[in-house]
Amino acid sequence: MTDPGLLPAPSIPAPDWKPKVHGRKRGFLTPREKLWLDETLPAYRLPTAASRTELLTTLGADPNQARLILEIGFGNGQFLAALAARHPKDRFIGIEVFQEGMAGLIRRLQRDQITNTSILSEDARLAVRDQIPTHALDWVIINFPDPWPKKRHHKRRIVQKELLDLLTGRMVANGILTLATDWEEYAEWMADTLEAHSGFENMAAPDRFAPQPEFWHETRFETKGVQAGRTIRHLAWRCRS
Repeated sequence: MTDPGLLPAPSIPAPDWKPKVHGRKRGFLTPREKLWLDETLPAYRLPTAASRTELLTTLGADPNQARLILEIGFGNGQFLAALAARHPKDRFIGIEVFQEGMAGLIRRLQRDQITNTSILSEDARLAVRDQIPTHALDWVIINFPDPWPKKRHHKRRIVQKELLDLLTGRMVANGILTLATDWEEYAEWMADTLEAHSGFENMAAPDRFAPQPEFWHETRFETKGVQAGRTIRHLAWRCRS
């Protein structure tokens, strides 16, 4: 089997954006909890690797059998931990800058003895660009990203052309991108952004939105959105690269 990670890396121009994390990063961690996180997080760092095969092998998985799955913005880790527990042969990567969320995920991983998950704690665009090998990701998940509802804040939204450009170079051919939001206007924004990008095709076509997927795991965050009367929108797109 040819390793897609060994294919020539696509030419990705230097970004014209300057990554900046908005909002709270620490959350409600006490100084003791912050010290614990600083001491514990290195054990979950994603190892450096030049290819998909090398990364999966380093993570203790069979490159010919395991999937490499990335969740961007895993929140408190409830969804990611549940998915990783159900698929122990696959390898998972979570990206989050919110320290309380990282602590929450690690506690879940430790409690349930889940050993197939790594964490990247920086801006998602930098993490994808600098730490994910080319053509390595089978599946990318973006659930309930911050909608930044005010128009002047739309530039802060994670679903932008720049991120999609990066993902097309980091996902395998026919890799899957799934998204979910409980903000109708942001759902339309994501659909518009993906439709305008030549690197992806809508798996739900001719519909804009996809049904709730079989893998879905309802979280407390989603429950709050439903209780507030918001509709959950799902999107499923396939990478053409």
